Amino acid sequence: MPPADDHYVLPPFAPARAAALRGRLGLTLGQVAWAVAAYCGSPVHPGLVEAWENGTATPESGHVKALAAALWCSPADLVGEAATLAQCRTVAGLTVSETATALGLTRGQWEDAERRDRWQGTPAQTDALLRVLCPPPACYVAACGNSARLRVLLREAATTWWPPYAEALARIVPLDPALLRHALERLHLTYQRWEGAAGGSPREAALAEARAADFLERVDLYLWHEIREAVNPPRPAS
Repeated sequence: MPPADDHYVLPPFAPARAAALRGRLGLTLGQVAWAVAAYCGSPVHPGLVEAWENGTATPESGHVKALAAALWCSPADLVGEAATLAQCRTVAGLTVSETATALGLTRGQWEDAERRDRWQGTPAQTDALLRVLCPPPACYVAACGNSARLRVLLREAATTWWPPYAEALARIVPLDPALLRHALERLHLTYQRWEGAAGGSPREAALAEARAADFLERVDLYLWHEIREAVNPPRPAS
């Protein structure tokens, strides 16, 4: 856990993860509340823990750490995907100094990267960043300042023909090129289905046009969804 003088910032709390972990451990809301209170040194009502699990209340970072202790897990197990370099470091459980050393930077250089949420390291430092902090692809692309470029590339690939854009995508997103080609093809097929529906009735055509426009507006989010589905396919219902 980073020391008090380091910026400690976790990704957004994931209520479903907390509820699932408590369920697997067979703990009651009261038991978890008691453990959180013992860790924090102040009373915690079982209703508050239930609100965290329902998503109607959001725990502060101190409560997330206490909840993790109560559920015998890491705080990283109770949060969503990291979206910034600072969040990546916090999830990795590293101090600013440890991170800087591991990446071949000075402390000041890494502090500046966190403050601006921008990454401009050398190829060797970038390899270390990907290995040590394992930033999610969306976080890495944003930190490199390539989000706008990515959206343009994806829109062109979806609306024209995707194969010529696969190599350019691989230069932006640090993932297996085969995985990226699969995701790019899926995006293209999805958009083309909505384009094809534009020849139906006026109502169907308008709906398809709206969906196609929304797809292009959020095409990068669809890319990340396709990648997550490929890496962690949904389990079949039992």
